Amino acid sequence: MSFPNFDTDLLIHTDKKEFKLYTEKILLEKLNALENPVEVSVDAVSLNNSDIEDRDWIYNSSLFEIYASLPFIENHIVSDSKAYSDFLDKFDSYLDIFKRMSQIEGLELAPFSLYFNLENTYTLKFLFHPVPEGTDYITMLASAFNTISDLYQTKESGLNTAIKTSYSRKNNKKYLTFSDGGWKVLNPLLEVGKEITKDYRKDRDWRVKKPHIMLNRDNFTRRFIFDSNWVLVFDQLETMLIQPNDVALYSNISDRCLNQALEFYEKVILPRHKQWHGSFPSLEIQKEYYDYFEIIIEAVIFAYTALEAFANICIPSGWEYQTDSNGVKTIYSKEAIERKFALRDKFKKIIRPILSTSDPSLENWWMPFTELENLRNEIIHTKQSNSEKRYSKLLSRNIFDIVKNHKKVIHYYGEHISKYRTELLEEYPYEFGYNDIIPGLMTDKNYWKSYKSIHNINFDKTDEEE
Repeated sequence: MSFPNFDTDLLIHTDKKEFKLYTEKILLEKLNALENPVEVSVDAVSLNNSDIEDRDWIYNSSLFEIYASLPFIENHIVSDSKAYSDFLDKFDSYLDIFKRMSQIEGLELAPFSLYFNLENTYTLKFLFHPVPEGTDYITMLASAFNTISDLYQTKESGLNTAIKTSYSRKNNKKYLTFSDGGWKVLNPLLEVGKEITKDYRKDRDWRVKKPHIMLNRDNFTRRFIFDSNWVLVFDQLETMLIQPNDVALYSNISDRCLNQALEFYEKVILPRHKQWHGSFPSLEIQKEYYDYFEIIIEAVIFAYTALEAFANICIPSGWEYQTDSNGVKTIYSKEAIERKFALRDKFKKIIRPILSTSDPSLENWWMPFTELENLRNEIIHTKQSNSEKRYSKLLSRNIFDIVKNHKKVIHYYGEHISKYRTELLEEYPYEFGYNDIIPGLMTDKNYWKSYKSIHNINFDKTDEEE
């Protein structure tokens, strides 16, 4: 049902008459026996088609719905009234039977969902399933009421922004879920993207580039999923494969080399810290040192190359950066930025405003990153006078942390991409904490046109007229 009109503090809705009788007997009679209680009404009306359709993107089966009014928030939540405390106590007892039902193994069931009409613009739907371990329904419900109160009293907040910017398929309905002790906004597009990603990755290597996903905006079950395919032409041969993600490939090379280098380090170097001898290794062991140098150099170079590739995907197509030196303005295109700016400058000057980050030089990963960049530059731009010092660095204890640190950098920016530049998630590699994709949307008319084209179905006159 759309958000109903009611003249009580709370409305409990169900489509079962038996449940209505149960609610009146077990909850309402106890509340009405109190002095100045929270006013609760209950009705039993069948759902219409629009309510059923609105659930097609997320599973959330609940026995009843609670609708909260603005007077309830103003008179009981903001002021934390005694009547509100009494309501929570009686409602907790009322839920006992539903708590036992939800504990039945294999039963995916939430007793209720909570709705609130925010500023007569958005309908907030709080989802009470599943219950996080160590939490109960009353704690979650009280937290939901407090969240509504905060949204009502504080017009500008991170949660308010998330509500406004999250996609709503119809009726401006916004979904919230409970995690980490608070309520977070669910983006339907992101949730559908997660579902599709899970299926897509079942038989694909993690180093592939994420696919393109298009959804019918009127029905999320209708979708197109396109691989990013390449046709590689070489030596009079053609090979079609899914485009790899450069960041994933380079990072994986670095990881593999680092693990190989660690075997030598644990075998040869670490024992010397305990015994303090063997300053003059045999020629045979010196060969192992040279093998180690090859592998650790490869790990350094590809860790840095992974970061270079990652920085470049963080710069949107068409992005420009302008400098002003002595009255001379220079505009750099994305391509020019990729070529002419050092990696640390890309993070500090270019990517910072794109992803709304703080000063990256203040992050705990910055110093190891600069050490990686300096070492990589010393390797690539080799100077004979510094070679002995450079190879000594490659044998230091912290070389492994310096190389591993590149993953922290990628993860750090992944968090900002997921918040502020979700369109870049398609370029973000798998296995770095942000595997999601935000699908694109198409109208129902364009969906069916594309469907017929892909399946080689002839267009009829109606299609041509449209």
